[in-house]
Amino acid sequence: MRSLLAPLKRISLQLFFLLGCYFISRCIFVCLNSNHFAGLSFFEFLRIAFFALRFDLSSLLALNGFYIILLLLPLPIWRMPQWQKILQIIFIIINALAFSFEISDWAYFPFNFKRSTADVLKLITRKSDFIALLPSYLLNYWYVPFAAVLFVWLFVKVNKKICLFSPLNFYKQKYNLKTFIVQTIILGITAGLSVIGIRGGLQYVPIGIRNAIQVAESKYTPIVLNTPFSIINSYADNALEDVHYFTDNNLRNYINTSKHFTEKQFKPKNVVVIILESFSKEFTGIGGLKSYTPFLDSLMNQSLVCTNAYANALRSAEGIPAILAGIPSLQEEPFTTSLYGTNQITSLPNQLHQEGYSSTFYHGGTNGTMSFDVFTANAGFQKYNGRTEYNNERDYDGNWGIWDEPFLQYVAHDISSNLKEPFCAAMFTLSSHPPYKLPKEYKDHFPKGTLAIHPCVGYTDNALRKFFATAAQQKWYKNTLFIITPDHCSPMSDNNYYQSKQGKYAIPIVFFAPGDATLKGAHKELTQQIDILPSVLDYLGYDKPFFAFGNSIFQQKNNPFVINQGNGDFLWLMNNYLLESSGIQLNGLYDFSKDSMCNQNLLPKEAPLAQQQGQYLKAFIQAYNTALIHNTMWTK
Repeated sequence: MRSLLAPLKRISLQLFFLLGCYFISRCIFVCLNSNHFAGLSFFEFLRIAFFALRFDLSSLLALNGFYIILLLLPLPIWRMPQWQKILQIIFIIINALAFSFEISDWAYFPFNFKRSTADVLKLITRKSDFIALLPSYLLNYWYVPFAAVLFVWLFVKVNKKICLFSPLNFYKQKYNLKTFIVQTIILGITAGLSVIGIRGGLQYVPIGIRNAIQVAESKYTPIVLNTPFSIINSYADNALEDVHYFTDNNLRNYINTSKHFTEKQFKPKNVVVIILESFSKEFTGIGGLKSYTPFLDSLMNQSLVCTNAYANALRSAEGIPAILAGIPSLQEEPFTTSLYGTNQITSLPNQLHQEGYSSTFYHGGTNGTMSFDVFTANAGFQKYNGRTEYNNERDYDGNWGIWDEPFLQYVAHDISSNLKEPFCAAMFTLSSHPPYKLPKEYKDHFPKGTLAIHPCVGYTDNALRKFFATAAQQKWYKNTLFIITPDHCSPMSDNNYYQSKQGKYAIPIVFFAPGDATLKGAHKELTQQIDILPSVLDYLGYDKPFFAFGNSIFQQKNNPFVINQGNGDFLWLMNNYLLESSGIQLNGLYDFSKDSMCNQNLLPKEAPLAQQQGQYLKAFIQAYNTALIHNTMWTK
């Protein structure tokens, strides 16, 4: 029996040795790039290194899964004289290659401020670039190949010692049915534990690059990760193309992501962002149809309302980054789960933290839903309060989380109890989400309308009314700016326009400040979710430079625009014309002021106008791709 357990001893020793190697590499990585990790204390590094073990073990088990299976196969093949040697060669080659990538990031990190991802594999296969750059790279960073060779030599030596210390004396073990059964059980248990290790635990979703933000601040996430983990987890992701349609100077003629407002004096108002699940414009009083939001309509009469506003996404996981960090959804997957998800970003809590703001993100959903906890940590929220923190399952809706009415009451009281002014709070409702259920006491309380979502919208609107009734009694209320907007439109609609190309993005965006009588009226220019970030900072008088894709509604804009993307096609709305393209290939131009249903394609009749609009779209794509690829969505 002892001889049958010997492989587990060998595997354990090998993994412990590799974990030690990755810890040493992490130490050297931090020392060589210490100027990028300002403020990192020794004890903070040790804390990060401890939590990084989860990521290290995940990548090591993924890399060595094939080796582990071969070593534990319940077959007499292990009695072959050369089998163990073949396995050790496989083990050494796999880990030597993986660790070489790890070591290469000691020098490569300063070029992209993050761990290498699957992009590095494309760089290697891009012969002209790789061959041309390799000699100078090896010369300038001579310690990288030296360390790689040293590691391989040390790895071979130590692994030989490990093999001697854990001999596999299988020849002493008779191969019979009992042996086969025992080995099969050992293999099954080991495989199960390995899968759990690769997943990073038993949570709903396997860990990925994005989870590093839960361990440390965004600027320290490269310390949490190891390079093989980053490459493995980004391999299947769709990387953006690093395009160069314009020079940097020409690009600024179309879009300037560097913002700096200096006209006002900073006023430390509290900021509360209320994100309403699926609250399409068509459900409200400004939608031109029957309204199901009597309270929101009454609040809009006391607010500055963007009546020509659009979402930048169709999913919650994409709408949250657009609202809180001004990042539109221009990828096929949400920013939060993409390989750029741990990039440093400009966001409301990140910027306001510099002015002494405290912050909390509230979402009544099950913690971890759509990686909101991960993104909000990257956005700079100091706390995430979800279903777990609410801690009262009697108010659980049986599907997504806590009913809106009790949860919003909890938010109002928690702000008063646990947030120090000035603060930045964001809350996200959920009761207007499929399967469109209501609490028993409200079953027949709200107008049923023509869609299943209509009474749920009414319920959330009523929950919002009760929230403001409670908030109005709190001392922080009159010194607060409220921003109310949906995450995206509802997928349900019985109106043709609100199902059309651009109409399916139409939303309300509301700015309400009970202590500011001047913040009222209708803002009729084009507005989008990514304009919220710069608009709030402008309103507060934030006077530091910052990064933003959008524009402030309080600034004069020559060409306000809205951008969206879905299934590879871009929509660019500007100057009353809607441009549609696949990448930069123009497919359609529509006079949106006269043809909002986009029935009459003006291409090629208006080709020059389409090309002019296309220049703005290309500029935005370049600015977006560049910022994400090179991790520059922040101001140093």
